[in-house]
Amino acid sequence: MGKHLRTARHKALIAALKGARDAAGITQRELARRLDHAHSYVGKIESGERQLNVLEFCEYADALETDAAELLRSIAKVKG
Repeated sequence: MGKHLRTARHKALIAALKGARDAAGITQRELARRLDHAHSYVGKIESGERQLNVLEFCEYADALETDAAELLRSIAKVKG
């Protein structure tokens, strides 16, 4: 799994997640509360230190009240 960290697609995922959170006007702490995790969980995801599995990704999108499929489509177009 580590080979995918810092790739262009991983960076696009981080940007999409941050962008969705910013667009929703939600802080990292508020998002972490909604996810029932420590705020460091969101910080590590947004800094690229931690990846999400597909189920976590869907929960993340739900907590942001955004469409997981739309987020995924936005990053699937990125190569590498």
